[in-house]
Amino acid sequence: MTNATVHRHRTAMVRHTLSRPMSLAVRLGLVRSGVTVFDYGCGQGDDLRALGAAGVQAVGWDPYFAPEAPQHKAEIVNLGYVLNVIEDPAERIVALTGAWALATRILVVSVMIVGAVPVVGLRQFGDGYLTARSTFQKYFQQAELKAMLTQVTGVEPVALAPGIFALFRLPEDEQDFLLERRRGSRTSTSAYRADRPPRTAVSKPQLADRIGTAINAITGFALERGRLPHPDEVTPDVHDLLAAERVSFARAIEASRDAGIDAEMFARAVYERREDLLVHQALNILNRSRTATQLSTAMLRDIRQHFGSQQQFGEQALEYLHLLADPQRTVTAMQHASDGGLGAIDEDGRLVINRERVAKLEGMLRCYVGCALYLSGDIEQEHIVRLDPLRRRTTLFTLTSRREPFPKTKMSITIDLKRQDVVIRDDPRILVRKADVFGMARRSRQRSVEAEYCVAFGIRETKVLAKV
Repeated sequence: MTNATVHRHRTAMVRHTLSRPMSLAVRLGLVRSGVTVFDYGCGQGDDLRALGAAGVQAVGWDPYFAPEAPQHKAEIVNLGYVLNVIEDPAERIVALTGAWALATRILVVSVMIVGAVPVVGLRQFGDGYLTARSTFQKYFQQAELKAMLTQVTGVEPVALAPGIFALFRLPEDEQDFLLERRRGSRTSTSAYRADRPPRTAVSKPQLADRIGTAINAITGFALERGRLPHPDEVTPDVHDLLAAERVSFARAIEASRDAGIDAEMFARAVYERREDLLVHQALNILNRSRTATQLSTAMLRDIRQHFGSQQQFGEQALEYLHLLADPQRTVTAMQHASDGGLGAIDEDGRLVINRERVAKLEGMLRCYVGCALYLSGDIEQEHIVRLDPLRRRTTLFTLTSRREPFPKTKMSITIDLKRQDVVIRDDPRILVRKADVFGMARRSRQRSVEAEYCVAFGIRETKVLAKV
């Protein structure tokens, strides 16, 4: 290694929005109002100002921009793009250890990953590169970063995105987070209540009107988890309202059954919660999760309600997992998804689907996607997903603009389950079957435009992504 002066502080960017790891932590519900945040290596403090403006208690420290600031313990600690600008491997360990010591619940670590930016023209320096501005950059492999975090902290990290991991202090927090992520985003049903016939005026409001807020909270819980809540599973304001109205919790549950919980919707919630739990446990078994047996009280209640016991739950999850080994079932499931308007089968039998529709796939395919996300992290908003279960690969394509008739891709992230590897590369393509991937109407103008385009350029009808 040649002698060189490295100016680490020059890597600190000025931002007017949240950094990618902090934005992701907010979107995934890790950072929210009421949670304390400490930014270890906060740079010029842009994330702190944005979080503070949103009502999040956030402070930080930086060796150059805020060296005198105290280092506080916090529920969430962010170590954002710090390790990759430290040229001394031993000093990286010190920084990681220091940040982990401050995290009482979760440490979020982010680095630059191989393939994210070109390195042509950069001078090799140690295990990284020197830039023209005399800054250092180390580009990590996803598996390399995961191994480093596990070795230093003794905790197996959870991938949030390529180059971004979360380490959980409490195993039950990790299991709750994984279950919610694996179940995907679904439309909230908390505001749905059965219509009641109009009533004549009475001197005293009916019970359902007096405790309407409590009924909404109980209904929302029931239609999310497929069971009624215990008293400790609703917020204090619900108990305050019931106390003020002199209504017991048991009476509020009864009123919710009468006024707010639709039987058909509740049955659907039971089915979905069972499926979510089975997918979650199957992935725990596949990934040999160390925290799989350390569950929160709420999840244990879910399991007892829907499966009877943890033993029966484990047996059914294992049986569910064995069904996934049948390749014909996977092919059939992808064809069902395509026939149901959830995506398009391409010329090689792979399912291409819009990111928002992944949560609507049947459990078998969500389990397969979950295996990929275990290595790569979350699917970003601008991604479309290509499932290739027979070759055990999942590829995420980043679209430049969804509004164009033929959106282009600029890069791809391939998760190879055989090699347990994540590869990022420049991958310019054109999405020629946007209508199928995004589930547009059969008689939409988009489909006519696509048909004309494919004829004009000699593209086969089964093609979904055409190389530029």
